[in-house]
Amino acid sequence: MEIKEKEKENFPGHLFHNRRFRCLTSWMLLIVLMSTLSSINGCATSRSAGAIRVQEADKTAVANCSYLGEVEGASGWGGFLGASTGKENAKNEALEKAVQLGATHVVWTDVGGFFVPSATGRAYKCK
Repeated sequence: MEIKEKEKENFPGHLFHNRRFRCLTSWMLLIVLMSTLSSINGCATSRSAGAIRVQEADKTAVANCSYLGEVEGASGWGGFLGASTGKENAKNEALEKAVQLGATHVVWTDVGGFFVPSATGRAYKCK
């Protein structure tokens, strides 16, 4: 049996040969990809009540405070759309460690990284 030419166009195996179908699927794929990436970008961790109380400061603000130690944090989020979220996650992790030390303030010494964001700071207890 021979498939008629009109039926070939409707046959699923020939859909990718149809220019309009390829364009439509490309746009659909792009929309799904962008939606996924934008939802991933919003996955920042939240700070605990203790970490919210820890203040980010500069060296002059902690001049009369007690140094407790260095705190570090890292995040798996990075790259073009996740770098800022990754840096916030890294800072949040470091602030949680500062809470464990009993810190009231943190002075950031390094916050960076593009593909693997990280944050390092010095924890202080101020009166």
